[in-house]
This record gives sequence, C-alpha cells and structure tokens, in this order.
Amino acid sequence: MTSGWTGWARQRARTTVNRAVAADPGLTRWHLAWRATLAVACVAILEHWVGSTVGLPALAAMLLGGMVALNGSFLLAGRTRGDAVLTAAGMPLVAFAGVLLAVAVAGHALLSRLGFVVLTVLAVYVRRFSVRGLNYGLLGWFSYMFGTFARVSDGQLLPLVVVFVSAVAVLVILMAGVAYQRPQTTLSAALRGFDLRVAAVARACADVLTDPGPKTERELHARRFQVLEAALIAEGHLASPVAAEHDRAYRLRTRLLTAELAVEELATATIALADSGRLPYPVVSASTATLRALAALDLDGAREHARQLDGWNLPETEGLPLTSLADAAGRLCDALRPGTTPKHSHDPLTADFEPGVRLVAGHLPGSAATAADALQASTKSPRWLRLSLNGRQCVQAGLASVLTLLCALPVSATRFYWAMLACLIVLTGTATSGETLVKGTHRVLGTALGAVVAIAAVHLTRGHDTLVVAVMSVCVFLSVYFFRVTYGVLAFGITTLMGLLYNALGEFSDALLVTRLEETAIGAGVAALIAVLVLPVHNRNTTAAARDAFVRDLVSLVKAVRDKTAGRGCGADLLMSARRLDARMHQLALATHPWGGATLAGLDNAPVARRLASYSAITVRAKALATAAALETSPPDVDLVAPLTMPLRRLTGDYTLRLDTPHSPMRRPPGPAPAGRQARTLRILADDLAGALDGLRAGGDMTAWVPSSQTAGTGSHRS
Repeated sequence: MTSGWTGWARQRARTTVNRAVAADPGLTRWHLAWRATLAVACVAILEHWVGSTVGLPALAAMLLGGMVALNGSFLLAGRTRGDAVLTAAGMPLVAFAGVLLAVAVAGHALLSRLGFVVLTVLAVYVRRFSVRGLNYGLLGWFSYMFGTFARVSDGQLLPLVVVFVSAVAVLVILMAGVAYQRPQTTLSAALRGFDLRVAAVARACADVLTDPGPKTERELHARRFQVLEAALIAEGHLASPVAAEHDRAYRLRTRLLTAELAVEELATATIALADSGRLPYPVVSASTATLRALAALDLDGAREHARQLDGWNLPETEGLPLTSLADAAGRLCDALRPGTTPKHSHDPLTADFEPGVRLVAGHLPGSAATAADALQASTKSPRWLRLSLNGRQCVQAGLASVLTLLCALPVSATRFYWAMLACLIVLTGTATSGETLVKGTHRVLGTALGAVVAIAAVHLTRGHDTLVVAVMSVCVFLSVYFFRVTYGVLAFGITTLMGLLYNALGEFSDALLVTRLEETAIGAGVAALIAVLVLPVHNRNTTAAARDAFVRDLVSLVKAVRDKTAGRGCGADLLMSARRLDARMHQLALATHPWGGATLAGLDNAPVARRLASYSAITVRAKALATAAALETSPPDVDLVAPLTMPLRRLTGDYTLRLDTPHSPMRRPPGPAPAGRQARTLRILADDLAGALDGLRAGGDMTAWVPSSQTAGTGSHRS
C-alpha cells in the first residue's frame, strides 16, 4: 500500500511540475515569484533589526524595506549579475529622492497633494526608458507616498537611507548571488516548456478524435497558438551564449520550427479525421493511441502506434488525413528528439545569432510597439494632436491624477492615496484604451475580492503570528506569479496582505476596507475614462497596425524565399523571416484579444478563434514554405513567387509590388509544377500559401484540412 501511495504521489508531483513548466515556458514567472517572496521575507527580517537600531519604528522599516524588495525583484529580473548590480545601485537614490520631496513639502497640504500628480506624470514619462525607468518611477512614487503619510521628519532621513541601502544590499545578494536565475537553466526550461505544450496539442487532438465538436476543436486551436508562444519564448532565450552548450542556436531554431509545422499537420489531420465520422474502430483506436503516446512524450511508443496506421484500405477522404497524421507523428518524434534536426547550409556560431523576438525581462513584448505604429500611421488627427504614445500617456496621467484627487478627497482626506495609486497602476503597463479598461476592471474586482478574504484572514490568523507570516508570503507569491496572467490576482493578493498589515498596526476595520475599495474604484474608473476619452489609442487602430506589420513581414518572407531559390539568399535569413512573422502573429493576437492579458488566456473563445483563424493559417503555410526552402542545399528549378504575386498585390492593395528581380529573372515561367519531389513539394507549399492569402482577403475560413504538403517534411519517418 505504501508503495502504491508513493507511486501515486510521485506521479501527481510529476504531473504538477509538468503543468507548471508548460504554463510558464522558461519558468520566468516561477523564478520571479519565489525570489520576490524570499527577498521580501529576508529584507523584512533584516529591517526589523535595522529599524530598532537606527531609531525607526520596526514595522515602518519593515514595510519600507519590503516595498523596496518587491519593486527591486521586478526591476532586477532577467538581468545579468553586472547589470543587476548597476541597476540596483540607483534604487537607494531614487527612493531617497521620493522621501526627500515628501519632507520638503510637508506642512503644505496643497503642495503635498499636487506632488502625487507630478510624480504620477513623471512615473508614466520615465517608462519610455524601458523596464528600468518604469520601476524607478514606481519606486520614487511609493517612497513619496510613504514619506507623506508617515510624516517623515528631517531627523529621520539618515535612518531611512540606512534602511534603503541595507534593503538593496540584501536584494542584490539574493538576486545576483544566492537565487540567481542562470541562463542555461532558463533555456532548458524554455525548451522543456515547448515540448510539454506540444504534448498538450497531442492530448487535445486525442480529445477531438474521441469527442469531436466545436468545443474540443476550439481548445485545440488555443493549444496550437500556445505552441507558437512557447517557441517565441525559446527563440528569445536563444540569444544567450549559453545556447551553444545545448546546440547551435540556428539548429535549435530549425528544430522548433520543424516541430511546430508537424504539430500543425497533426492538428489539421486530426480535425479532418474527426469530421469524416466513418472511421473503423481499430483506426480510431490506433490514432488515439498514437496521440496519447505523443501527449506522454513517449516517442518510441508513438512511432510504434503510428506503424499500425499503415495498410488500411480507406477512401481518399479518410486515407489522406490518416497518412498525414502518421507522417506528422514521425516528423514530430524526430523534431522532439535532440540531435536529429536537419542542418541547413548556413550554421554560424551562436555569438552571431539574432533572435526573431526580443524578450522583456524574460517575457514576450507587449503591444506598446504596435500601438506606437498605429499612432504613426494615423493622419486624421490635427498635427498638434499627433503626440507620441508616451506623450499621450503623460497627458492622460496628468488629467486623470488631478481628477482622481478631486474625487477621492471627499471620500477620505487621509486615504486618498489609494485612489492615486490605482490611477497610476492602471495607466502604467498598458498601451491601448482596451487594455486600460481591462486592467481597471481587474483592479476593482481583485480589490473587492481581496477585501472579503482579508476580513476572513484577519479573524482566522488573529493571535497566530506564524500563520500571519505564512499567509502574507502566500499573498506575495500569488500576486507576483499571476500578475501577467490576470492583474486581478495581484490586486487581490495585495489587498489581502494590506488587511493583515493594518491589523498588525491596530487600524484594521471593515469600514477601512470599504474605503479602500471606494478609493480604488475612483482611481481605476477615472484612469479608464480618461484613457478612452482623452487622446485614446483605440484597439481597432492597433489591430489595423498589427495587420499591416504582419503583411509587411509576410512580403519580406516571400522575398527571402525568392532570394534563396535564386541562389542569392541563405537559410538563416529565411528562418529569421519565419520567426519574425510568428512575432507579428503574436502581436496581432494581443491587439485582437486585449481581455486575454499578457498570456492571451481565452483563445478558445469562438469569436477570437474565428478572427485569428485566417492569419494563423497564413502563418503556418508561410513558415512551411520558408522552412522547406531553407533546408534546400541547392536552388530548386522552380518559380515559387509567381503564384504569390497577385494574391499579395490584392491583399496589400499595391499592384506595383514586384516579387521577381529585374536583374535576374526567374528561370522558369509560371506553369505546371516541374518534375522532382523537392520541387513539387515547394510548388505545392507556395500554392497553399496563395490560397490562404486569397481566403483571408475573401474573409473565408482557412481552418480546413490541407494535405501533407503543408509541412516541411518530404518523406515518412515511421520506419
């Protein structure tokens, strides 16, 4: 019995770990959460002693140190040791400047309140200087808030400097030393996360076969997109020199692309089989077993089950997708097995590798760049209103903070800073009016739920200091881990944490939490209202800009295919174009689905899946063509751009677009596909892409199954 329970526990633990890795490729959120929790705990313990030593209330020093540690955890995430030390060196200066300003305006109520307005605008402005500027701005704002409401005096400035410096010192020791996030660990976790997301697609395919219907097919669509997201995260981590320890970065990129294309063929073949509805039970059983083995990453088992799919005398409508499923399973097993990736002609050292996407603190970039492109493309507004994205947000921050101050003071003259804080937080980290509305809604809902839980937590933990610390630690961990998934969890965790802190200060009451909710609703509501009404960056404009960028990169990819087939390009450039198109697809999904947050949750929603289906189909077909052409060692005697010229002209509206080169015309005019297996495959891939482009222009549904030509593989790998 013990052995049985031990085996069950190990299996459940393994499953839980795999789900965590799949949900967080690279384990960036996991590392950030536990390091932030550790940093806050260690700093709080230290500041309890430091505060008593320098003459500050111990709890005040702990709160201030914890604030610095939490902010610094975000600021130092994803940095090298040297960069982390240099970045942390500026934190005590920024924090001290915020407190010093609070001391300077102390005793002047109007100036003190206007200081929040000025610092809100400044915090929004400095975000233009990347993550460092954003976190420095927030740190300065929080320090000013602490100095104002703690009524810091001149004599307390030096003790506060000691608190700031000691907190940052502990933070650096933890983030750059004890809990340093090693690049090789991150890359391995990113590649493992990709494999597990591929396994999730196989599991969803099995569900489609056993329970066909719109719900399971939408779930499969969402899983397919999550594979693209994991591939982009791994792509970003390939820029690290440590990629050479695993393999050359170019070869890893090829392996990921090959696996993605096999996944897409596996999914489309599965849907075609499920829609046929006339498969014999042994065929369904063998197909499901193949998919279940892939879902368990049992590559040898998947190959063995795939062999059972040979020899079935089925009609063409069922036989073709069945053969495609078996071939895709074989190619996927090859791609997931390290060391079997085909090598193209250009395989330079990792030091020369350029990723197709640049990560921001280990995460994929948000929609800010696309929103900025939308503003540049807009010519309808008067010239004096054509501000940059950062300029618009500064104007919005100024108006929103003034209006929030006027609305919040009548509710509470001593707690109005909660409204100012909500206003600041809602306006930072968002780029469009839709994202601001989403974040404001999450802020209010999370605060409301956190207030209810805080009341229960206070009553349950009263008199149990150890339990209080444990609940606080859980709140910090959950807040940091889920803040990119849904901001409401961060608001929930911080509100619960604040309830416990106010109870420790002897100020807790149900009325206090009601006031916090009211002030938060004021700040978030005003910020969202201003973002929608004053110099808004609408989601429809951002979506249009994302579509335009997608089409531009698609044209660049086709031109790279032209150069490669004409003998002037290289495979590395072609695969780079394919990966950049993936990044554009991710940006388009962000703009189309702002309610999904940074991790694009809810892609299985029917309207969202329908809007993205055509673009996903084009992305898959373009990557298939690019990968197949990149792996060619000699230029094929085939014109690939001829069938794509007119569809791209119709799609872009530019009938002067030329894909052939005037100096070196293609060797073969449009016509029947030439002989040769490789040439036929490339020509069919180009025709598939042309059909997808016409389908997008016509608004058609491009989710229908296409024969196995849509992948880069050219032969069966089942033997």
